[in-house]
Amino acid sequence: MRCPSGDAVAVEAFLCYDTKDPLVVTLSFLRGEIEPIDWVLGRDLLIGGTALSVGDGDVRIHPGEDDPGLVWLRLDAPAGRAVLTGCRRQLTEFLDCTVALVPFGEETAWLEIDASITRFFAEDRDDFPES
Repeated sequence: MRCPSGDAVAVEAFLCYDTKDPLVVTLSFLRGEIEPIDWVLGRDLLIGGTALSVGDGDVRIHPGEDDPGLVWLRLDAPAGRAVLTGCRRQLTEFLDCTVALVPFGEETAWLEIDASITRFFAEDRDDFPES
């Protein structure tokens, strides 16, 4: 990650893919003993970002201009911005594994819409305002 001063800082992070939600990849930033910070990213956005500049808004991804072996990821949030780099080859290998698990065009067959709806209606309704 790059600090505002331009200095690079190592950040431990990992990617997670769950076939129950096949359209996304979760990027988790580890913070010692504190719960990780998770960003949920579109799988297609990550794949596109390995080849060209993609994204609009809070997430932007592009291959390295000076070093094609890198991928750049910019995350914008109300609390600030993070600019990260990662190994393009490792990201591509990870994404290839996700496509082997759930090929493009077959994602909807893996979605658990009924289970998600059931969970939504089973949750505590105290958090919602009365109508």
